[in-house]
Amino acid sequence: MTQRPGASRRATLALPALLLARGAQAQGSWPSQPIRMISTGSPGTSTDVLARLVADGLAARLGQPFPVDARPGADGLIGTQAFTQAAPGTALFFTNAGTITTLPLMHDRLPYDTWSDLVPIVPTCTDFLAYAVHSDFPGRTLAEMFARVRAEPGKYSWSSAPGGTYLLTLAFLKQQGLDMPFISYRVSSQAVTDTAAGRVAMTVQPLTPLVPLAQDGKLRVLAVTPGLRAPRAPEVPTAREAGFPMLEVEGFPGMFGWKGMPAPLLARLNAMVQQIIAVPEVVERFRGLGLVPRPSTPAQFGADLRALHEKLAAVARVYGARPPE
Repeated sequence: MTQRPGASRRATLALPALLLARGAQAQGSWPSQPIRMISTGSPGTSTDVLARLVADGLAARLGQPFPVDARPGADGLIGTQAFTQAAPGTALFFTNAGTITTLPLMHDRLPYDTWSDLVPIVPTCTDFLAYAVHSDFPGRTLAEMFARVRAEPGKYSWSSAPGGTYLLTLAFLKQQGLDMPFISYRVSSQAVTDTAAGRVAMTVQPLTPLVPLAQDGKLRVLAVTPGLRAPRAPEVPTAREAGFPMLEVEGFPGMFGWKGMPAPLLARLNAMVQQIIAVPEVVERFRGLGLVPRPSTPAQFGADLRALHEKLAAVARVYGARPPE
């Protein structure tokens, strides 16, 4: 059969469009199976609660279960490694900013590439981290606490959630020549429990699990780390207001995708999560947890993470960085 002139060229030109259409159709059918939401949050933390809120919202919209696979510990390394080893398209990842911004500064080599293997999709909120001491600690402000540490070197210990708060506090103690032993915990919930029991003098943790203990008189919250006061504890000053601007840092937990995630799916998931955190019931839940919604684009989310990483890297270059012992 004789082919008409130009028919072969038209068929060649049509092939990419056909492949794109098939790709879009396949993308539209994702997910065709349950998708794990791997989270670095230990039970009861804001990261864990947020991961479950987002997972439930995605399940309702996409028609597949999104079971939360909690992998806390090692400052987020355990969960991150589990996600990067999962087959592409079978899992999403939920973690706090410190897993991205701080972990690479504390390890010479990680078993994954933070900036290429983890694709920022969307942040969910500003998570208020806070400095808290047990109720019998002889100091009612952050300044009084550090003055007590200076007066009695080595007597008072501290713990911290992973991330910028750990690194900035460690750098501050070095800068000021304060002897305050660090106590490492596999999960943050145990650090909170031990602080409330007086086994540790101070802890730096998300505000969410601290507020009930403060209301029961078991803890005293001295300052929050972002540049704004927390809606759930408006009486607590910011670190800057307390006289310690070096300790100011924002937590913004969010969701990440796998390396090579198609741009249409990335945009689709970003839009869905922004819808989820705008649902009145979710907004009310945020309010109860003391969180402030923080919707953003994937590009801005990535830029914010890079900016925080650079801020922390500058501190690490001067004062050093090491993982908790």
